[in-house]
Amino acid sequence: MEKIIIYTNETCGYCKQIKEELTKKEIEFENRLTKDFESEWNDIINLTGMAQVPTVFYKNNYFMA
Repeated sequence: MEKIIIYTNETCGYCKQIKEELTKKEIEFENRLTKDFESEWNDIINLTGMAQVPTVFYKNNYFMA
């Protein structure tokens, strides 16, 4: 299975929900806090035109919840 990366922030309720759901279903993912990956997050904003969390990166695509 390809790697799932989720961009989140610490206060986002939707971020918490998606992480809990993936964990419950035993789906592995990497959580990246936007504040810790600021340069990468800015690149994503420039690419997608949206600064929305959670943002999921999977199979070379970005998905905003």
